[in-house]
Amino acid sequence: MHRSAGRAALFVAASLALVACRSGGGEDKPAQKQAPAPAPRPAVKAEIKELEVRALGAGEAITIDGNLDEPAWGRAATTGRFVDVGSGAVNPAIPVQGSVRLTWDSSFLYVGFEVEDRTIRGGYPPAAKDPHLWERDTVEIMTDPDGDGDNRDYYEIQINPQNLVFDSQFDGYNSPNGGGRGPFGHEEWTAGLESAVKLRGTLDDDADKDEGYAVEAKIPWASFAKAKKAPPAPGDAWRMNFYAMQNNGGVAWSPILGMGNFHRASRFGRVRWAAAP
Repeated sequence: MHRSAGRAALFVAASLALVACRSGGGEDKPAQKQAPAPAPRPAVKAEIKELEVRALGAGEAITIDGNLDEPAWGRAATTGRFVDVGSGAVNPAIPVQGSVRLTWDSSFLYVGFEVEDRTIRGGYPPAAKDPHLWERDTVEIMTDPDGDGDNRDYYEIQINPQNLVFDSQFDGYNSPNGGGRGPFGHEEWTAGLESAVKLRGTLDDDADKDEGYAVEAKIPWASFAKAKKAPPAPGDAWRMNFYAMQNNGGVAWSPILGMGNFHRASRFGRVRWAAAP
């Protein structure tokens, strides 16, 4: 559900049942009572999510080891629990769940994912370059730095439980993508990130009960060469989205609501950068 032309778009099936009751039509026949109409379904909330992300304070530092245990992470902005990409609601039935925390400084964006997953999957060669991580387990960061959600010059970064990375830069919505066969975007682009993964379970082993994994990363602002301004200034807003994925589906910070696939930048949330407290 991630790629177009082989990476199918997500759609929400929403319908309202209408009940019509026809009467017999003769004056000598008593009027028939109409069956009560079903209650309308609640409207899906389509507003764009927003998150204020404060910079690290003076003297604060984050070590990239996958533990997310520094005091700075405790004060970092958090998305809260991810939601169903189609409905926008928390959905415990989805086999992967997640959340993410964010902070930044003048050199780096810091991202910390916490993922719940009872069957942690890797399965890629250890030195794989830009493997298709969305086909198994991964976290994903989508970034449209201009903040307008127009899908021009945006970036995709994925990190899986093996700490392998897929990173690419796109000119337009899912473009280029090799006619759905790849390469997906400009895969020669690199985020230049440093990342670490902490497993709560055993990779590719169903003999035990997995709990999930954490991903910690710092991404140089300098990597976002297409951004109008990087690092951002306090008050700037970028469009971003975050996913925890399994087998080409999953949960998101900001739901897509059937308006495209996971690349639809108009459905990304707004991350507003703020100065240190």
